[in-house]
Amino acid sequence: MHKDSNRTFYVALDGSDRNPGTQEEPLSTLEGARNAIRQMINESGLPADGVIVYMREGAYRLTETFRLEAQDSGTVDRPIVYTSFPGEEVRFVGGVDLPANRFGPVTESAINNRLKERARDHVLQIDLKALGITDYGKIVPGGFRISKDVTEATPELFFAGKTMMLARYPNDNYVKIAGVVDPGGNPREFELDEAKMAEENVKGAKFEYADPRPGTWLNTGDVWMYGYWYWDWADGNLRIQSIDIANKRILTETASFYSIRSGQRYFYYNVLEELDSPGEWYLDRDTGILYLYPPSPITEGSVQLSLLKDPMVHLDGASHVSFSKLTFEVSRGSGIHIVGGSHNVIAGCTMRRLAGFAVIVGENTTTGTNAGTHHGIVSCNICDTGIGGISLGGGDRQTLTPGGNYARNNDISNYSRLKLTYSAAVQLNGVGNIAANNYIHDAPHVGILIYGNEHVVEYNEIYNVLMETGDAGAIYMGRDWTEQGNVIRYNYIHKIYNDASELHIGIYLDDMASGTTIYGNILHDIDLAVMIGGGRNNAMVNNLILSCQRSLQLDDRAMPDCWAAYHVEEGQVMQRRLQAMPYNEESWRTKYPSLLTIWQDAPGSPKYNNISRNVLCRTGTTSYGQQSLHEDTMAIVPTAREFGTIEHNWVTDTDLLFADENSGNFSLQDDSPVFSEVPGFEAIPFERIGLYRDEYRRKGERL
Repeated sequence: MHKDSNRTFYVALDGSDRNPGTQEEPLSTLEGARNAIRQMINESGLPADGVIVYMREGAYRLTETFRLEAQDSGTVDRPIVYTSFPGEEVRFVGGVDLPANRFGPVTESAINNRLKERARDHVLQIDLKALGITDYGKIVPGGFRISKDVTEATPELFFAGKTMMLARYPNDNYVKIAGVVDPGGNPREFELDEAKMAEENVKGAKFEYADPRPGTWLNTGDVWMYGYWYWDWADGNLRIQSIDIANKRILTETASFYSIRSGQRYFYYNVLEELDSPGEWYLDRDTGILYLYPPSPITEGSVQLSLLKDPMVHLDGASHVSFSKLTFEVSRGSGIHIVGGSHNVIAGCTMRRLAGFAVIVGENTTTGTNAGTHHGIVSCNICDTGIGGISLGGGDRQTLTPGGNYARNNDISNYSRLKLTYSAAVQLNGVGNIAANNYIHDAPHVGILIYGNEHVVEYNEIYNVLMETGDAGAIYMGRDWTEQGNVIRYNYIHKIYNDASELHIGIYLDDMASGTTIYGNILHDIDLAVMIGGGRNNAMVNNLILSCQRSLQLDDRAMPDCWAAYHVEEGQVMQRRLQAMPYNEESWRTKYPSLLTIWQDAPGSPKYNNISRNVLCRTGTTSYGQQSLHEDTMAIVPTAREFGTIEHNWVTDTDLLFADENSGNFSLQDDSPVFSEVPGFEAIPFERIGLYRDEYRRKGERL
């Protein structure tokens, strides 16, 4: 691309939006560049090679969303590119740097008296109001089914690039509910009636606590708790309405989604008296004073406070625009939100320390509608996000029209800081979208969530997720017969377990999920490699299951008299979701003919599953620590065996002759016994899994 003033614009911190945008006289803001491009298009149209905007080095603070609309589009041959100048680092920041020289010792004796004596010489304070910062947001109820996105996230504090923790107790781990006096409301029981759910939500719970610590606090009315109140896969926060010190009882302001039960784990936070450990902080919203126990001397790292609550960048109807080699950081909202349009690309960017998702494609993260088509998030580094990594919508479920949006070759880690469950590294909604070659690791719950049809999840490496939660999957979908045609293939999933909960699953087709293909995956060092929870028409073929505690559980949970039978009853969730889709129309009849008769064909029965040509090596039975060298190692209920295909699965403890198992290279050598023992077994292209490697780029493969 040529670099003349007609098609190349420059933006620099010392520029001015009154300048022409040349290298010698740069603009100063993204808006300045956008407006200059609009003027150029109106006057002479797009140049033959499109437009490139070079951002010069530095940190650009965003106090409001940068917006692009349809008029800001490029074309397939004339794209518009926003990128960093070669060799320079460009950061867009949705917050402020707090000056180290404005921090000082705590001055109010009343505050010092509330701090533990051992912390008083370490805690520093800074006056945000004196710096002109007055919007502090607020802590709001959130978590599983309470809030779908962070919309009013409280500001977060970061020191030397690390997330600081609102003062909490205990500093690590959890305490447990000692006893339930009143479970409060149960919004889950009225999920189809918003008015009744609202009524239930205001019914706070009352429970007993064993640890006497709450009796030492001055409750200012804004003390919160975060926990897994009923299930280990359903998190949430609750504000304390009152503490009965004499009887060791706590009354919450609102209900948890499933109510609460004894023995469940939680912690307290936003408690000034618990500001006693390096890395903790507290904000007094009345005075505007922020208190911090810095992990190291305050001058040794930058202190950042997130402020912007809206997306940093919003594309609404724009097409053929790309953002590349840029950093987006420190915001109370999400990074980039794309609605409508087509062929926009986010490439080689860093997204970090955001309270929401890094990238959202679609109107919202619930359905992913109005997402446009063929948008890509490619080769980005995403870490330390409050909710998830990439929410990828697109396509039309009514017509089964694919979206063609994709997330490829991204490194996504340490997400779900603020919403610990069902906040995925990649979430797929709609029809026909792709998650491929991503490296997903170090998170409390799920890696990839699948909603909708015809998605492809392939060549991803997923490692060390489900670090806190149980009854969950590294790849997860469930409770909808109509979400069919999804393919989960050639993924490497490993080290999936924790000591805090139970049932950690590699690939989890939950609650009658059906019509999914699980092919050619490598599942290693996992509690339970695969669970098919009562679904039908699933295919689990040609997978390697290595050194897992358990291999497969295929159950009949929705059969009469089983615990999930009510889901398939008349008028319940499975029928409602079936009736919401045009499964009788031609586009659906052709692809998913089994849906036409499912209601007359014992709908709770796990029929027509195909479990074939899988290799189970050094993997236990349904009881931990046991070995069984026969196909019954897989826990498959008789109904599924009678009405399905279970064949040519090899259970062994022999050496499979991997290329280099000690180094984690699970490519099978040509003389591996797998190929003779399992006729038709196809080699899994292990070398193509995970982030793209240089040798593949040399061979001409493209992202």
